[in-house]
Amino acid sequence: MNITKKFLAVSALSAGILLSPFHAHDAQAKVWWNGMELVQGQIGKLTIVKDTELYKLQGEKKVYVKTLKAGGTYRIYTFKPGMLGLGGGYYVDRDARRVKYETPSKAKLNQVKIEQLFRGVKLGMPTSQVKKLETAKFLQREKADGTDTWVYSTSLFGYSTLLVYGFENEKLAFYGYSFDAGQKLGKDQLTAIYNHLKQQLITLFGKQYEQSDSDQGYPPRLAFHKNGLVIALSYDADGLTITITGEQ
Repeated sequence: MNITKKFLAVSALSAGILLSPFHAHDAQAKVWWNGMELVQGQIGKLTIVKDTELYKLQGEKKVYVKTLKAGGTYRIYTFKPGMLGLGGGYYVDRDARRVKYETPSKAKLNQVKIEQLFRGVKLGMPTSQVKKLETAKFLQREKADGTDTWVYSTSLFGYSTLLVYGFENEKLAFYGYSFDAGQKLGKDQLTAIYNHLKQQLITLFGKQYEQSDSDQGYPPRLAFHKNGLVIALSYDADGLTITITGEQ
């Protein structure tokens, strides 16, 4: 599928958007919690109270790796019964005498998701500034119908996606995410992802949104509004996307 053609439809919707001036560096703002930067996928913080063993799971078997020293702090990304996961298949026993486990508030977790979604960029930002800020893996660049489109590989809300920036006259006109650019997922899978993304957006932006029904048997297009932006969730014959444009 041609990514540029898919997102040019979004560019048409965004014609006449208000290009807000960019501000020096609220970009990629960090979210701090308990003296630690809260990152995507993190669910908690581990503080070692007494020296404790770090294990690597091989199936259900715990294999000793090393001893974590008292006073160390680590991010927690998952858990199993009686165990806390540090990522990469590494775990410690969830023993309150030896480790202290804390979890951030939902507000803090939502703040991380908002930073992840908006990426710190601004509509109207020049290409050079977006290039400087964006740290995802660059894949390709396409030009069509007056739009310069840059495509990156990233993830959003737990899903691998393509991140697409659309520039007009070297200014950012829109950006968004494609969740099935390769058209490898079935309709049932995409519908399940759509429903999960819908709940994520409702959690972040509330239950007030515009809905445009589809006449092709697909779920409706949803449009949420935030600080002069329109965050649209669409699922149609061309795939599943979240796009971010300006208010018309």
